[in-house]
Amino acid sequence: MTTSPDPYFLTPHGTVPDLDAETDNPTIGRINGFFLDEAFSVRSDGVFAADRDLAKRIDADVPGYRWWVLAQQRFLYDVIAFAAEERGISQFVVLRAPLPLGPEKKTPHTHAKAYLRAPSTVLMAREEMLFGHQHTALAMLEEERAAAVTAAVHEVHRPLHLLHERGGWSLDLTTPVGLTMVADPAHWPGDVTALIRAYHEELPPGSVIGVNTLGTAPPGSAATAALDDLARHLALTPEPQLTPRPQAEVESWFAGTGWTLEPPGVAPVSHWCGPQPADITGPELPAWGVIATRDAS
Repeated sequence: MTTSPDPYFLTPHGTVPDLDAETDNPTIGRINGFFLDEAFSVRSDGVFAADRDLAKRIDADVPGYRWWVLAQQRFLYDVIAFAAEERGISQFVVLRAPLPLGPEKKTPHTHAKAYLRAPSTVLMAREEMLFGHQHTALAMLEEERAAAVTAAVHEVHRPLHLLHERGGWSLDLTTPVGLTMVADPAHWPGDVTALIRAYHEELPPGSVIGVNTLGTAPPGSAATAALDDLARHLALTPEPQLTPRPQAEVESWFAGTGWTLEPPGVAPVSHWCGPQPADITGPELPAWGVIATRDAS
């Protein structure tokens, strides 16, 4: 890969994992991989015993997290489907891309191929080990226009401008891009508006962005207690910060930034995936999702 200067690199917020931290601790990406394996009854490469142990402790104390992980995966897939089918977009950037799923090593690129014969896809891994698994999964497909990169969400320029060695390609930023930002705002302390604005400045008109994040709940409620328990468990990972977001804050990220919110606007993520199943005990974790299109300049 080759790199170019990054005029939109923002000040890092929170902790960016490194390989030593990933080796020594369970990570959010691999914990989420465990829950997706459970949901789809598969066994994926890359989940360690420590990840399974912490995931099981989370499931015992916060059973709604299991549904949240599946819901955010479904939301990601719905954003790709909307961008491809409703907007005719054929190139995608998936921030915080998940661990390839099951023995077939399915990725968001696999999902994009359900709608497009030859999509261009960049999977951006926040974790080094996830990057290795994503790179291997894409290499198995032997496709030139699918690549994995390592970067954090604040490295705005990197996933959009890299020249990829396999095939010598990069995204065509004269045509729209579909970008997903799944769960990142819940791990980004402080205001997210500058981050959304930075992606807006880089993405061409007509691009689609899908953002989801954990939300806040009324003080003293069972959902707030569940979020507190989840934060306590995630403090054992290399990304110890958990920042739930109220609906009004999520709406403010897009106000006056040149994004048009697609119906129904900022809505509970259950709008896309349905309510938490009755057989999952405990409160449903509050979560928001929004799909927006960049206006013409």
